Amino acid sequence: MPLILYSNTGPFVFGCNQTSCGISLLLAKLKKRNLEILHGFTSKVIQERKADLLERKRNSLDEDEGNGHQNKRKKPKAFMDLLLEHQYDNPNEISDTEIREETDTIMFAGHDTTSASVSWTLYLLGRNIEQQERVVEEVDSIFGEDKTRDITSEDLTKLKYLECCIKEALRIYPSAPFIARTTVEDLILDDHTVVPKGTDSSVFIISVHNDPKNFPEPEVFKPERFFLENSMGRHPYSYIPFSAGPRNCIGQKFALMEQKVLLAHFFRNYRCFSLDGPDEIILTAAIITRSKNGIILKIRPRNIPVRHSVAVRPGKSIKSEE
Repeated sequence: MPLILYSNTGPFVFGCNQTSCGISLLLAKLKKRNLEILHGFTSKVIQERKADLLERKRNSLDEDEGNGHQNKRKKPKAFMDLLLEHQYDNPNEISDTEIREETDTIMFAGHDTTSASVSWTLYLLGRNIEQQERVVEEVDSIFGEDKTRDITSEDLTKLKYLECCIKEALRIYPSAPFIARTTVEDLILDDHTVVPKGTDSSVFIISVHNDPKNFPEPEVFKPERFFLENSMGRHPYSYIPFSAGPRNCIGQKFALMEQKVLLAHFFRNYRCFSLDGPDEIILTAAIITRSKNGIILKIRPRNIPVRHSVAVRPGKSIKSEE
């Protein structure tokens, strides 16, 4: 088997024969084409938003001259708009390419981590049917028999137990298993150990979240940990699925909203059952926490009565569920 390593610019092939080199070139072309589609989409949006910004600036100047520069309440701006505003005021500090790179990072960092979190939440709720039923009851209390209407911001504020389930899933299986930092000054630990300035350090979030001092029985799925009364007094850095400090995830509120929308829609229409226990999940922690052997769920429409199930992961003995 040839060894194929991928870099940001393309594949490097060692020990290749004609077939493997052909496959590598095909993959390189496919990667290049996909990147062109991705970058082309983002660049197109940037140019459209830049044109919109220039139009708004011209209109704003006209209005200011007409009303004597009266103060107006500023509207919240999207991330890309903030970057374009900064480029408008400081044209030599950030280029269109840099704006595109920052925007791509936000788009795709949020996509992968959110999808992983949704998967782990479904897995844990599929193993803990009592908690899943509480989610279903909460969803039904808000939406009733209506399975299709759009979810509003007001609905999201009412999905309190579902939010606790998402947070508990992020505690057990944080989307980012670790974060890395470089110390900018000497750091003195509680035991007086000195971490010198310029040291690269990693914080393993999974280990932090499994500290029994902060989370008794850390291996147990307990959404109640995140009830307001149970969270009071907990160390603010004992739970850091989105990192912490000035370099934390700027999209964490949106990520929780997005997951609540997805999962609320799901449980309005379906129930799920996990076919693997925790000992059968093989974790792999690269950039994102995943299951090496996948997450296998049985999904059942809610209008079908729950009976004994024989659906299992291939190679496992048959089990039954109520």
